[in-house]
Amino acid sequence: MDKKKRIKYIDLCKGLGILMVTWGHITKLGNPVDTWTSSFKMSIFFIAAGYLICYTNSYRNLTLKRYAWKLWKSLGVPYILFSIASISFRIFSMIMKHAVNMSSIKSYIFATITLRGVFALWFLPVLLFAEIFFFCIIKYCSKWVRILALIFPPAAAVMVSSILMDLREKLNPLMFERVSFILLPIGKIIAALWFLYIGYIGCKVIAKIKNKYVSFSVGVLFTLINIISSQKNLGVDLNNMALGINPCLFFINGVLGAFGALLVFQFLENYMRFTVLNYFGRNSLILMSTQRPFYIISIGTAGWKIISGAPWVLAMRYYIDCLGAMMIILMLEYFVITFINEKAGFMIGKF
Repeated sequence: MDKKKRIKYIDLCKGLGILMVTWGHITKLGNPVDTWTSSFKMSIFFIAAGYLICYTNSYRNLTLKRYAWKLWKSLGVPYILFSIASISFRIFSMIMKHAVNMSSIKSYIFATITLRGVFALWFLPVLLFAEIFFFCIIKYCSKWVRILALIFPPAAAVMVSSILMDLREKLNPLMFERVSFILLPIGKIIAALWFLYIGYIGCKVIAKIKNKYVSFSVGVLFTLINIISSQKNLGVDLNNMALGINPCLFFINGVLGAFGALLVFQFLENYMRFTVLNYFGRNSLILMSTQRPFYIISIGTAGWKIISGAPWVLAMRYYIDCLGAMMIILMLEYFVITFINEKAGFMIGKF
């Protein structure tokens, strides 16, 4: 098997993840679908990355310097360039509206420097540093350190989340923003590191399952449990280190949802093409980096509102409206993806 070839079911997992992220950016009302998607829409990316590290086994032939350079090109460069483009566009928008807000501009710059990231760009440095730390753990550390790395991160992430909740109540908004911009990347890197490790171990376990029907059944079971369990952990938002009312379920649901999707797609890819999902999975970085800062989400939701003419209220119609807005957003993103891939590949580290 060619381990340099893209793994379709991993791209499908990323496609599902980015569609769930898009859904979360559209929805404004609390609903069961959003609660479910929030339970694993970010963990699926981290687990997929850990799975790939194990699957390709390429880290064994790389030094830390070479591995870090590889990650810098694929994650660090896009983070810097998309951050510059996002902030510049927002300043341009302020000028056009004659409403330049220096506080917002300073906040954008501070968020970028501290790796808090503007909009969804926080994901890129979090994954970069989590992968570097994970590389060091599995390549250079002893067995006992690796065991601690498997046990310690969930508790540490919960602690950071709790500290942030306390500080939100004790500090004024400006001071909390400054402190949170430093603590948030730390907490998210810790959580991402754990999911990477679980993805790495999961790859080894899945490789031992030879019967594809057994693995598919496990995937369906994991998905069903995740759907039910996710409804018992409201308020999940990894972007702000909100792990829900039951933080333990945050980690459990993240694993169940991600591996459920992975095992189901691993089976179904042999029978279905999933062309659209595969396309957006392969280009998930661009979608993650452009949806919000360039008002693509806003344009899509506003455009659908004009088409549907209905108020957004929590009912069956609400889901139709969200899907309609998502279709407009993905159509707009198709042109953005095409432009970046064909004319501005340097934005995603292709140079």
